[in-house]
Amino acid sequence: MNKRRFLPFLNATLLAAAILLLCTLTLTYKPVYPTQTLDEGWDVTINGVHSENVTLSKFYEILDGNMSLGDHIVMAKVLPDIGYLPNPALIFRTRYTTLNCYLDGKLLYSFGDDLYQKNNFLGKLYQIITLDTDYIGKILVFDMYVAEDSPFTKLDPPLLGTHQDVAGELIHSNLIVIGTGIFLYISGICFLCMALLFVTTVPEVKSLLFGAVFSINLGVWLLSYYNMLSMFIYTPYETQIEYLTLYLIVPYCYLLLYYILDLKGDRVFMAIMTAGCGIPLLQFILHFAFNIHLRVSLPLYHIDGLFGFGLIIFYLVRNSRKKKLEASAQVQIAGILCFAIALLIHFLIYYIESFHISFNSFFSMLVISAGCLLFVMCQISTYMIFITDNYARKQENISLSHLAYADGLTNLANRAKAEKYLNDLDDSDEDYCIISIDLNGLKPINDKFGHPTGDKYIMDFAKVLANTFDEQALCARVGGDEFLVIMPNSTNIDIGGLINRMNSALNVLNALYTEYHRSVATGFAFRHEFKTPTAHKVYMRADQRMYEEKRKMHEELGIHSRL
Repeated sequence: MNKRRFLPFLNATLLAAAILLLCTLTLTYKPVYPTQTLDEGWDVTINGVHSENVTLSKFYEILDGNMSLGDHIVMAKVLPDIGYLPNPALIFRTRYTTLNCYLDGKLLYSFGDDLYQKNNFLGKLYQIITLDTDYIGKILVFDMYVAEDSPFTKLDPPLLGTHQDVAGELIHSNLIVIGTGIFLYISGICFLCMALLFVTTVPEVKSLLFGAVFSINLGVWLLSYYNMLSMFIYTPYETQIEYLTLYLIVPYCYLLLYYILDLKGDRVFMAIMTAGCGIPLLQFILHFAFNIHLRVSLPLYHIDGLFGFGLIIFYLVRNSRKKKLEASAQVQIAGILCFAIALLIHFLIYYIESFHISFNSFFSMLVISAGCLLFVMCQISTYMIFITDNYARKQENISLSHLAYADGLTNLANRAKAEKYLNDLDDSDEDYCIISIDLNGLKPINDKFGHPTGDKYIMDFAKVLANTFDEQALCARVGGDEFLVIMPNSTNIDIGGLINRMNSALNVLNALYTEYHRSVATGFAFRHEFKTPTAHKVYMRADQRMYEEKRKMHEELGIHSRL
C-alpha cells in the first residue's frame, strides 16, 4: 500500500490501541472487602486416589495420564479467615465437569447433574456460590464428575470474598475481553444494517456484509470463550455457543477473501473453500444429530484452521501484489491478516500450554483482543472509505450530469435537457404552459460592442429569467439568443403577469445601464388549446406567437434604430 492508502490501517491500529489502553487504565475496580484466591492446600481425590496439599493451577502434577469421561474428582479445603465478609461467596470456573459444593457436609450448590446423566454437553462456566456467614474454619468440598475426555490439566483457583467483590474482580480481570466483545457485536449489528441497504444495488458491499456478520460472530465467540457471555445472558450452553462461533471463523475468512479478491475463477481456491466450509457443517451434524460433542472434533478445527489461515495469508499476500486493489479492499485485507496472525499466536500459546508451560493469561487475552479489534477497526475504515468513495462518485455523476444538461454560459438547462423535459410532458395529463423567448438586438450588440458584451447581455437576461420564474418552471437556453420556459401545472398561474414582471426587471437594467437597450419577444401556449396535444405542438404554437410579437416590435418600436 502506498503511504496515503496506508493511513486508514494506521488509524485503525491507533484506535484499537487506544481502546485497549482505555479499558486497561481507566476502568479500574477496588474491592470493598478482602478477597483471597484459594489456589494452594487442597486435598484432592481422583477415582479414590488421594493427594494432599495440591495447587489447583498445577493440577497436572498429580495426574497419571489424562482424565476420562466419568472420572470422579473430590477436592476439599478448610476455608480461611480473611476478614469480615457481609455476604460471602466463591467464584469457581468449572471445566467440562458437574459440580456439587458442600460446606461441612451441607449442600450449597449443584450444577450439571441432569445434563451429565443425559450425556449432554457440559462446557466451561463460572459458578458463583453463596456461602454461609459462619464459613470460617469449615471444610469446603467440590464434588465433580468429568463429562469429557481430557477436560483440563489445571484449574482456575476459586476466589473468596463478598458476592459483589468476586463478581467485580471477575469482570475487571476480563474488561478487555468484555469491551472488545461488546464493541465487535454492536459494530457488526450497525454495519450489517448499513450493508443490507446497499447489498442489492452495489455488489462490492457483499464483502462488507460478510465482514459485519463476522464481527458479530467474533464478538459472541470472544465473550463465550472467556465465559463472559453468561455475565449478560446466563446459559449453561455458553461453551456450545463458543464452539459454534469458533468453527465458523475459518468459513467467514474464506468468504471474505472470495469477495474481496474476486476469486470466482480460481478453481483451486473454490475447492478448498468448499471443503473448509464443509468441515464445520460436518461438526455441527455430528453434534446435533449424533450427540458427538463439539469438543471431540476440536482437533479437526485445529487442522482446518492452521491450513486455512496459512492458505488465506498466502492468497492475501499473492493477490495483493498481483492486483491493484482499491483502498477499501487493501484495508480489509490488512484487518484479516492481523486477525489471522493474532489467532495463530493464540493457538501457539494454547498448544505450548498443553505442555504445562505457563503464559501470562493477560498477554494471551491481549493478543486475541487486539487481533479482533484491528479487524473490526479495519472494517470501520473500509466502511468510511466506501462511503467517501461513493459520495465522491455521486458528486462526480452529478457534476457530469450537470455538464451534460446545463448551458455553459448561463448555467440554465440546455437544449438536450429541454427536449427531454418536453418528451416527459407527453406522459402527463395535467395542463402546462410553454413560453418561447427571443432576445432582441443581440447581433447588433455583438457587432458594435463585441462578443463579451453580447455574452453579458445573455447572462444578465438568464439571471432575470431565473429570478422571475424561480422554481416554478424549467428555464432553458436552446440557442444563441433563444430561451424556453416550461411551466408544468400551469392552472391558476398568471403567465402574463410573470412576463410583465420579467420585462419590468429588464427595464430596471436599462435604466441603470444605458449603453444598450434590453428587451425580449415572447409567446406562450397551453396544452388545453389542443384536442390531441403534444409538447411539440404546444412549443411550435408558442414559438409562432413569439415571432409574431417580435415582428410587431420591429415594426412599431424600431428596436434597431435605438441601438
